[in-house]
Order: sequence, then C-alpha cells, then structure tokens
Amino acid sequence: GASTGGVEALRYLLPSLPAGLPPIVVVQHIPAHFSKAMAERINQLCDYEVREAVDNEPLQPGVCLFAPGDFHLLIVKRFGGYSTRLTQSPPIQYCRPSVDVLFRSGADAAGAHALGILLTGMGSDGAIGMQAIKRAGGRTLAEHEDSCVVYGMPRAAIELGAAKQVVPLNLMPSYVVKAAQTLAT
Repeated sequence: GASTGGVEALRYLLPSLPAGLPPIVVVQHIPAHFSKAMAERINQLCDYEVREAVDNEPLQPGVCLFAPGDFHLLIVKRFGGYSTRLTQSPPIQYCRPSVDVLFRSGADAAGAHALGILLTGMGSDGAIGMQAIKRAGGRTLAEHEDSCVVYGMPRAAIELGAAKQVVPLNLMPSYVVKAAQTLAT
C-alpha cells in the first residue's frame, strides 16, 4: 500500500523483485484515470506481469495486480486459492482504493500467509489493516522514515505496533523476498 511518493517507490520496488513470487496486490492512492497507465508503465519495467485488477479474477503467482482508481480491491478466498473483489463502497479515511480494505481482506483470506507492506504516504490508511495482518500471523513491513517522501502511513502503522519490521526502500526488495520465502514454508 502506498500514497504520496508511492508511484516512485513502486517503480523502484516492483522491478527489483524477481519473477515467480506469490501473487502481489497493490493499492496506490491515485485518480481513476491514472491507475491503468501506471500499471502498464510498471509492467514494462518488470520481469513478471503487472496490470490493473478486474473483478473476480484469480490471484496467480508471478502476477501483480493494481487496484483500479476509485475502486476498493479485496482478496477473497475461493476454490482453494484467492481471487479479487472490486467494490465502490464508501471511501475509508477519504480513500478509495483503501489500503486498510485490502489489508483487512488479506488478513481474513490468507491469515498467516499474508505479507503487508506499507510504503510512503500521507495519512494513516493501511495501519489498521496492517495490524489485522500481524494479528492473523502474517508478516508486516513498513518503509523507514529516511526513505519516505511522506512518513505518514508507515509512521501510523509503526506507532500502532503493526509493523514487524521497518526497512528503508533500498533494502525492501530483499526483505520482501525473504518474507515471501518464509510465508511459503
């Protein structure tokens, strides 16, 4: 999850991750007409598929899905796997898409197999959802203040005790890979 400064953070983080990871689902606070173009641009930089999510599609390893602007993106457990659910329910903390909505659904659906990552951003969206992931036994990473453009969202999660680890952006790819390997076992 990310907000202010998140587009650049994601343009660094996602291409730094190897192909073959478990499914990745992203909420970036961004206007509706920019989310698809952002996903397409990041797709050009990655060794795996990156695109905007559609409703009710299965999550697949090696695929990264972005929440469409103006839609909440949820993870739902179905048929031995996971799928997406897009809604236009009311904004949460003035945000749609909301990181809290995504993270809470990830905690509910995947429990101890969820990994929540909170990057730079204004406000506190994502902190309560990250706490839900941590309580479900999943892993949680927050971006360190030194690399954030705006230290609001990660700070809120850290102050809530929801972030298990606090990591600068340049080290985040290795922490993500290690966490994904730990969750897979």
